[in-house]
Amino acid sequence: MKRIEIIGALFGDAALPLLGFLFWDWGFYFIVLFFVFDILIRSFFLMKRVKNLPSMNINHRFALVGISMTLLELSLLHLLVFLTLTPIGFFEELWAFLSYEEMGIAQGVVLIPLLIFNELFRIRNEQKAKVPQNVRFEILKSSQYFQFGRLILWCIVIVGSCFLDIKQSVLVAVLIATLCVQPFYVFRNIS
Repeated sequence: MKRIEIIGALFGDAALPLLGFLFWDWGFYFIVLFFVFDILIRSFFLMKRVKNLPSMNINHRFALVGISMTLLELSLLHLLVFLTLTPIGFFEELWAFLSYEEMGIAQGVVLIPLLIFNELFRIRNEQKAKVPQNVRFEILKSSQYFQFGRLILWCIVIVGSCFLDIKQSVLVAVLIATLCVQPFYVFRNIS
């Protein structure tokens, strides 16, 4: 399980945005939107994941903290984009992201249902593979700790952007580096 999860996360979360930046002219905000939709969908299903852990006796506070951190991260990333990539039209960029066509199909039509399906599939596979509830909780908890670390990182980069001219390529490298490190951190104690 551990190896498959790490490889899947590296390919889906890190390699695809890196390829997009290098070969398809994806900018930092385009990659941020790709990342934001992913964490929003995961946060949306966090309550379902917590409900699937009845023996862990987790209250709703855990899920609310996760959702709150996601909304805060979304805000910090948009502030970072505003400070470093001005002028930027957020709605125009969002529309360009959703209407971006690959093989004649708009990305918004494919990406959002695919992210929802992926999360439902992941939840179903955890239950089908009979992954112990304490292991699933440790994965969720490690993910929240790592997300908290990302929040601190975004705050540092925002403060740094007030004093330095940070290039878009540096921002992309920092985001992709966090996406590469995350699966190793989250699954470090899972066998």
